[in-house]
Amino acid sequence: MSLSDIRSAIDTALAGVSGLTEHYAKVPSVPNAPCAFPSLRPVDAISYDFSAQNASLVYHFYVEVLVNKGGTLEQAQDDLDAFLVPAGTTSIKAAVEAIAWTATTADCCQVMGVGNYGPVTYGGNEFLGARLMLDVWRSS
Repeated sequence: MSLSDIRSAIDTALAGVSGLTEHYAKVPSVPNAPCAFPSLRPVDAISYDFSAQNASLVYHFYVEVLVNKGGTLEQAQDDLDAFLVPAGTTSIKAAVEAIAWTATTADCCQVMGVGNYGPVTYGGNEFLGARLMLDVWRSS
């Protein structure tokens, strides 16, 4: 199992989300919004020897979702909100929680919540964005 395999599985799930122009397995230098991509959370990226959910390892990711701020801020909020719903074809939560993990990659994942809703800059461009907090569990 590798972080690359997990990122790839998340990227594949994001490919099925309606309305995303792009999806990336890694943080892009210059994103093309609307887009989404996984990134390890900087403060608590990996928990070793975890005992809950029969997991020995937990990877803590963000799934960053970005939309263009062009037009009106009201429209950008509507665009972003569509990706944050808990179910449906535009739901990032539903897409990543439906990943069919392989025995060598991970056991399961769960979106724990959404944070950092607001303006964000990537590649010198401003977007409206949010971070879905995703935990990926792996047993030994």
